[in-house]
Amino acid sequence: MTELNPKDRFTVTYRVGGTQSVDGKDLLKLDIYRDGAPANTDLITVDERGVICSARTDGKGVLVKLTPPQTMLAAPLKTGGDWNFDGQIGETKVSQHYQVAGEEDVDVPAGKFHAWRIHCEQTLPTAASIDRWFVPGTGFVKVITTINGPSGLLLQKTSLNLKEAPKIKAQPDAKAATEPEKLSVGLSKELAGNFTTTFASNTPAIYARWQSRGLHVGANIRVVWIAENVADVAADYEIDDASTVTTASDAHGTFTLSQPEGGWTPGDYRVQFYVDDAPAGMVKLKISK
Repeated sequence: MTELNPKDRFTVTYRVGGTQSVDGKDLLKLDIYRDGAPANTDLITVDERGVICSARTDGKGVLVKLTPPQTMLAAPLKTGGDWNFDGQIGETKVSQHYQVAGEEDVDVPAGKFHAWRIHCEQTLPTAASIDRWFVPGTGFVKVITTINGPSGLLLQKTSLNLKEAPKIKAQPDAKAATEPEKLSVGLSKELAGNFTTTFASNTPAIYARWQSRGLHVGANIRVVWIAENVADVAADYEIDDASTVTTASDAHGTFTLSQPEGGWTPGDYRVQFYVDDAPAGMVKLKISK
């Protein structure tokens, strides 16, 4: 989807997949990216009641609970149906009233759709109006948000329009995963130092090194830095990733993870390596004070 205002234009990507446990309940992850960078993840359930969001993580993986859980879409849909959300998102009080305005035809870059229009009036934390057009089997195809000042003056208006139809991306076949011996991996504190799995929070950089043997030329090598058990960060949160392409069947390379401002946060992490999207190696590490 593409978000527009008179000054800015950028791409918003939604990805559904995987689960995360919150208070002992497995919630579906709805990842949201803005121009390719993680923006936030809604943790939701989808059942006969509709779509309900119980928690959310920000771009850094910090978890915030919605109290009570917020109904994003109430089922079954019918003209005139309505519901309220009066609660808190973290420490922020939110008051919203939703109503199903009816069915409408809507034209967006992805095509023409017959949709349900759902109108929301928000009074807290700021006055805003939100209109969403929902198509069963596709999702929200258009969203318009208007924010007004205390005097009613328009402060901001954004529009999201579906650019292309949702696609299901096939997951790698476990049987087709790259043979472990074709990629050797390890972590070190120096560019050419010995491998280790323990690091201090003031380590200037962590080097993720790989060595391939017998891979096809042009293989995509990707590394993902994941927080497993880190304070104030959601479990299994993907902090960063990087990739490169091999120019020979026997090749080697290094991914550098530079120390963030303020130092590394102590905890348990893992670094996952992939070859052409198939898991090819993993190293667990611990960062201490």
